[in-house]
Amino acid sequence: MGFLKSLFGMGSSATSVRKLSHPRDLRTGDIIKFGYVEQPDLSNTEFEVAQINTYIYGDLCYPELVLKDRSGNLLYMMVEEEDGEEYLELSKKIAKAQIQDLFGPWDITTIQQKGTGTQVKIASKLQGFEEWLVDSYTEVDDNVRGAFVKGDARYLSVGDINRQEKFTSHLLEDSTEDYAIEIEIYSTGEMEVCATIYHDIDEIEDMWPAKTKEG
Repeated sequence: MGFLKSLFGMGSSATSVRKLSHPRDLRTGDIIKFGYVEQPDLSNTEFEVAQINTYIYGDLCYPELVLKDRSGNLLYMMVEEEDGEEYLELSKKIAKAQIQDLFGPWDITTIQQKGTGTQVKIASKLQGFEEWLVDSYTEVDDNVRGAFVKGDARYLSVGDINRQEKFTSHLLEDSTEDYAIEIEIYSTGEMEVCATIYHDIDEIEDMWPAKTKEG
């Protein structure tokens, strides 16, 4: 608890009427702690919700929580749902200079070709991603169009959202569907690649609301 007090300003006098019963309740400044999982930079670690951004697909908005640990390292979290079951999608961004070490020389070009089913073997497990990557993936989503908005746009209508950054995305998953690689190619030509893992919501050990400002 001392770490929480020093890093996030949670003093003994802090009180709050907010109750966090689901990760969708999290707001900027709140704290989330994960239990013991295979990823050492996630396991038994507390994060502050540093920012909430938004992904837009069609008329639907999906919040992305930017999580920051005590060292300033960032992870990205979304709550997903499939067949009525909710789960966590947790991602780490791969630096642009590392992308060429992750894939073979023609993999990105092949992935961008029309159609799913492309199989890719990882050229190298990058340092710091050893527990976030597996040896091979298959493309399961192809050229999905979306937009990124900096900030929380959940409660705005799509027509009221400005500064949308358009992209197409490609999703690759492993055979267990526990690991994924996400590739976003923006209209500017910029590409972002993330290593993603899926975890049950109950891997969240605890959540705390941000300190209430007095006065």
